[in-house]
Amino acid sequence: MPTLTFGSLEINYEISGSGPLLILHHGFGSWGRDWARGGWLGALEPHATVLTFDAVGHGTSTRSHDPRDHEIERRAAVVIGLADSVGADEFGFLGFSLGGRVGFELAASGPGRLSALAIGGMHLLPPSLDRDRLERRIRVLRSGRARSIELPDGDRPGNDPLALAASHEALLRWEGASGRLADHGTPTMLFCGENDGFFENARETATQMGFEFVPLADTDHDGAFFSPGPAVTTVAKFMQLHLR
Repeated sequence: MPTLTFGSLEINYEISGSGPLLILHHGFGSWGRDWARGGWLGALEPHATVLTFDAVGHGTSTRSHDPRDHEIERRAAVVIGLADSVGADEFGFLGFSLGGRVGFELAASGPGRLSALAIGGMHLLPPSLDRDRLERRIRVLRSGRARSIELPDGDRPGNDPLALAASHEALLRWEGASGRLADHGTPTMLFCGENDGFFENARETATQMGFEFVPLADTDHDGAFFSPGPAVTTVAKFMQLHLR
């Protein structure tokens, strides 16, 4: 597995497929190989050079306990660093949940780098809207009583609760992307399960911004990633049309 050294961070990634570069960012508690488990890679690899990676604090990448390493702006900078490392001036991006927030930050702070953007299970509003829930999870993760979000899987050890707590603390510092997308002209689609707590805000984001929106019937947050059905087909067609 290749590694990107980004300051003090080591980011492990994998590349498959062929064509224009498409970078995939997983959600909270997951890791890069979960894209294969969810059935995404087989649909995307015929249309793109797909780069999956373990985000900071997850999988086999650096499991920093410093919230500054987990800030959404820094996560977006890591994505740009990955694109630079493989010589891509422009790339497509698919982000789910936490990765979706990174996608909105890329659209806001580096719109010239994106050729296509797809975001699942997320909206552009600040995470502080859900402050009480996030702070409860931080307390549980820091208590020493929390179980790993995901158990060990092959060469991936179980998650580090303190790294995940730092990730949540960093989320509360991000102000979202509202009012910051004036220069964003990249083709963009959002998809979200109708049983996902983020659904209404995701749909409203798409309506306000004029983004394509794909509602997934009878689907919750995790189901949109691990049992995505129509989402995989729709995203693959979208990327085939817009990636360059």
